[in-house]
Amino acid sequence: MKTSNIFWGVFFISIGSLVLIGNLTDLNFTWNSAWKFWPMVLVLIGVSILVKNQIGKGIVAGLAALVLALTLYASVSATTNLIDDDFEIHFDDDEVAVYDTTYFSQDYSDSIKTATLNFNAGAGAFKIFAPTDKLVDFKTEGNVSNYSLDRQDSYGHSEINFEMKNNHLRLGKKNYKNSVEMSLNNNPEWELNFDVGAASVDLDLTQYKVGTLNVGMGAAAFNVKLGNLVDVARIKIDAGASDIDILIPDSVGCEINSDAALSSRNYEGFTKINNDIYRSEDFDKFSKKIYIDIDCGVSSIDVKRY
Repeated sequence: MKTSNIFWGVFFISIGSLVLIGNLTDLNFTWNSAWKFWPMVLVLIGVSILVKNQIGKGIVAGLAALVLALTLYASVSATTNLIDDDFEIHFDDDEVAVYDTTYFSQDYSDSIKTATLNFNAGAGAFKIFAPTDKLVDFKTEGNVSNYSLDRQDSYGHSEINFEMKNNHLRLGKKNYKNSVEMSLNNNPEWELNFDVGAASVDLDLTQYKVGTLNVGMGAAAFNVKLGNLVDVARIKIDAGASDIDILIPDSVGCEINSDAALSSRNYEGFTKINNDIYRSEDFDKFSKKIYIDIDCGVSSIDVKRY
């Protein structure tokens, strides 16, 4: 069978199946920058040309067609709002669930000098906004019983565990978004730990003292704007196929260590030290530093100064 026949056959089967699933179910996931990954199709087509074995050519061409179909479907769906804020597949079942807005909060006291937020969730849209007088303020939209909050205080430190109880995908007739909007108190120094799935994560941390930010995510859209309120901030990002955008204040020195050989990297205003390490201009002259460690798969990474 000709390679071109395999390519177009797999492409039409894939795109048709995705559209059919989208029409019959609620298939939703955030990947607003999926179009950035279309060059992978060219890479796979090039590999198929170089491969001499006919079976190998067919396999690589089929993979290229599948990637092209997924990219086109995701991009078009995002444009037409078929792709919303999360990735959900709902199956109708007998489970009774109530979907509404829910609020969680914890009081703040001056004795709390440091705090940790452990945020664990699956698919959804998660954001941090302006500070609150409370220690934490969370607003969730979705299943009212889907989250739990636990707090432990010890010697001037408070640890908040905010966890999504059910990460299972379901198919159903209605699309219920899963979103969390967060506000933190800006007096303590924070350690933020996020473990999410196919998510949209938008963090404005300019008004917070964030010494540590750890993010583990799957196929996600991750946007973070960092501030300059601590002397040393350490950021660690472990991602799958994601779109990563980071804003760094120009009043701090920044070093990026990225293990992202298959990713698109755009580090504006940074000098390449070696294959993995980049530093902002005049790095040593700044008294405040931000160290960023990125380990990801096929992703798009943009780091800019502001």
